[in-house]
Amino acid sequence: MRTVYTLICLLFLLGDVSAQQSPVYSQYFINGFVVNPAMAGSDGTLKFEISARDYMLGVRESPRTFTASGNGRLLRRRTTVKNGKQTSQSGRVGMGGQVYSDHNGLVNRIGLQYTYAYHIDLPNSRQLSLGLSAALSQTRIDANKLDFNDPEPLLKEGFGNLAYVPDASLGVFYKEKEYYVGLTVSNLFQRSIHFGEFDYNYVMYRHYFLLGGTRFNTGPESYIAPAFLLKATSNRMYQGEFSARFSYRDDIWLAATYRTPQIAALMFGVRYQNFLIGYTYEYNFNTIRTYSFGAHELCLIYRLGDTARRYRWLIRY
Repeated sequence: MRTVYTLICLLFLLGDVSAQQSPVYSQYFINGFVVNPAMAGSDGTLKFEISARDYMLGVRESPRTFTASGNGRLLRRRTTVKNGKQTSQSGRVGMGGQVYSDHNGLVNRIGLQYTYAYHIDLPNSRQLSLGLSAALSQTRIDANKLDFNDPEPLLKEGFGNLAYVPDASLGVFYKEKEYYVGLTVSNLFQRSIHFGEFDYNYVMYRHYFLLGGTRFNTGPESYIAPAFLLKATSNRMYQGEFSARFSYRDDIWLAATYRTPQIAALMFGVRYQNFLIGYTYEYNFNTIRTYSFGAHELCLIYRLGDTARRYRWLIRY
């Protein structure tokens, strides 16, 4: 028998045991914009990405996420007059957009997001970035898969299968050539979603993401880049992710990740001209392994821009 509580547990369950309400992205090190809005255009390139993730391989109607995004920097010098004073942005503004779709059994969720970022040049090629995103999501329950003969409170008291939720995210990001760190706060409004005419509200809890990393040269054209991503929610759920990536000339990379609780991943990727292709396979060592043999993710990025001089803003502009 389907129950309301089963439905709510399915809602936004994105594969991790922590029941996180936001999508999981594994190769964020090649497009951090999907994690932190302040990274829109932070490296001076224009990027377009599409990605697909299957959270539970081998499970019928496994949760899946599809994402398309783009972000870049307004690099042309623009001078305007405001309040009688001349101002210039000088390539400090970044913008981005994202569209995603989550399919999870009875629940389908689509959303879109617009991002504005502002980048502040600091001495010694350092950069501080601030970002704000406005988002709107639509959550729909596939009524064709529900059994309306089932005596459920959801069905008994009235069923509304569509909900719209506006929200916002904030981000700050700091980087140098050798390391970076960023903080994101998403679901700022902590909006509630309810279906039908019952008293249970599903709260979109506020999420916090702390991202950081560095790199160590292992040769003239290779390096190792350790990184971490710490996640927390306002209802006291926590998750940590730690990875190490080996890269050769930024043309090929191999990475390993451990995510709590007991999730391991292997990633590899290649660059061909302006295209970057990354693949991830994850294995969950928890009890869910008896039902699924892992998760995988594929992402494709098309990148334009002079990356060799991406830190030299003062010289270039």
